Amino acid sequence: MWVRRSRADLTRGGLASSGRRAVSEASAIVADAPEPDPRDDFAAVYEAHYQVVYRAVRGVVLDPDLAEDVTQDAFVKAYRARDRFAPTGRVEAWLCTIAVREAISRMRWSALQRRVLEATSRAGAARPVAGTAELLDDLLAALSPKARAVVVLHFLHGYRYREIAAMLGLPEGTVASRLSHALTQMRRRATG
Repeated sequence: MWVRRSRADLTRGGLASSGRRAVSEASAIVADAPEPDPRDDFAAVYEAHYQVVYRAVRGVVLDPDLAEDVTQDAFVKAYRARDRFAPTGRVEAWLCTIAVREAISRMRWSALQRRVLEATSRAGAARPVAGTAELLDDLLAALSPKARAVVVLHFLHGYRYREIAAMLGLPEGTVASRLSHALTQMRRRATG
């Protein structure tokens, strides 16, 4: 049998009020429950925090598919590092830190790919390539480790010549020269 109630009954101490109380009580119970420890029950940690971590990553990368990939990779990294989790910290903060760092790393890698391809195509139209990542890997692999370090530090990490020189213990002119030679070599390889 249906009982007819007015809107006032539903909002003033009626069904809506009891529903809010139930949600409020359930939230209090969940809030009082101890967080799952990633060192003991990682599956529970994953279930409890996946959506929050995904939303944090999604805010950084803006692409839902990439956000899912990055979130999964972040949980894999967290799983591998679970023994290093400090129990005094919040699990959610720890996971979000790992995930956001992974997202930023991915964004930097994408930026490096774009920058290197732009730099290599300035000398002429680069041949069409199906796999941009594969081309970049090939171009970087063809460089000496010293030249590769300068390219990666400059394009991936965004360091200026002066900062790279200080890191590698080189004169600033040597850094500029290595970068110039590396880009020339990469252009030739990409367009040849």
